[in-house]
Amino acid sequence: MRPLRSLIVATVAAMATPAAATAAAEEMTLDFPTYQLQQSFGPWWTALVEAYEAQHPGIAINLTNSPSNDHHANLATRFIGGNPPDIVHMTARFLWGHAANGFVEPVDACFAGTDIAEAWIPDQQRLTIDGQVYGLLLLTYSFGLYYNAAMLEAAGVAVPTTLEELRAAAEALTLDRDGDGRIDQHGLPITTAPSSWGFVGFMHFHTARDRDIVMNGELDSVEEIAETLTIINDLVTSGASPRQLDLNPMRQVFWQGNGAMYIDGSWAQGFSKSRASEEVAEEWSVAPLPFQNMAAGPSNVLAIPSGLSEARREAVCNFLRLAATPEWQQRYATLTGNPAGRKNSVTEEARSLWPGLSMFEEAAARDGLRSHMPLGFESDFNEFASIVMDGVGAMLSTGLSPEEAAQRIHEALSARFFES
Repeated sequence: MRPLRSLIVATVAAMATPAAATAAAEEMTLDFPTYQLQQSFGPWWTALVEAYEAQHPGIAINLTNSPSNDHHANLATRFIGGNPPDIVHMTARFLWGHAANGFVEPVDACFAGTDIAEAWIPDQQRLTIDGQVYGLLLLTYSFGLYYNAAMLEAAGVAVPTTLEELRAAAEALTLDRDGDGRIDQHGLPITTAPSSWGFVGFMHFHTARDRDIVMNGELDSVEEIAETLTIINDLVTSGASPRQLDLNPMRQVFWQGNGAMYIDGSWAQGFSKSRASEEVAEEWSVAPLPFQNMAAGPSNVLAIPSGLSEARREAVCNFLRLAATPEWQQRYATLTGNPAGRKNSVTEEARSLWPGLSMFEEAAARDGLRSHMPLGFESDFNEFASIVMDGVGAMLSTGLSPEEAAQRIHEALSARFFES
């Protein structure tokens, strides 16, 4: 028989445990910065957080906007400093590097007992690294050609259906509208700034020619890289695109009425309501990319940082599981205008609200798409992007020929990744 003192202590502990757990839960606030709060995704994130808090009394989520230009740099700083957010939202191309550095942990345990593995689009499988899953895929890349219908009509230009037609249209739509000797209508603004989106811009045109930067484990040839660089060089030197554009400035050129066409993803439909001038809001449309193939792959994910307490990890798991339910995946499509990660989540209501959604849904589901990532070297994305954009920058700023820039890029990538 246990001594009376032991029984009293055990009884008190048993009675105290629920209260202590409740007190701990009441004090739990999950930190969640996202770069999408001020985009078309914002209403979905806000509603999802409110629903989670209603289902989990005592757990609050500190949902904050993180400026998109700085989000991933800030996230890396927090990882390195040992102070990551509890809920990690990131562009998927950074996931491999963070997983390699041990900053995020597998989420397989979170998905146990759910239908996520079977119910998700194929790109969810791309988040498996060394046999373990590292995130919940929210969106896969599917791009379209956004265009100003009034500008195309005024110039007598049809919506392009091939890469060569696109290049010709970009030239025809590049104009000095006020006659002051400076171009003020750009035919096709593209990203050429030394950033990860600059590399994605390069990959738009590389995959347009049905090429990956890494083909069957081998770096693509100097000649193929030079062909893509020639397209970019022609667009910039002709004035079809301003120089040194990063992602948001590129978008601004189009949505404020100074660009005739540009390439962006399904999410850009929302910019018609938040970034567009009154005139552009009436005249924009979107068409399939006029390319042989398309740069695709996972777009953005939810992940769990390493080192959380068991209680916090479970709280974050519950957030991921809620986001993955059929109800919230359908609301994702309806509220944001994007095809959701869960298959068959786009409803007729969503299609009626977002004219381009069906096109993006079909594009995301296509088989055999090319990748904006260096296949087999995903964790080295930042280095790949930096080397390629150094070459692009030298070509555009110093007059290096596309062939010379391609040789420089090829030599640097070969020395770093392909020579033993």
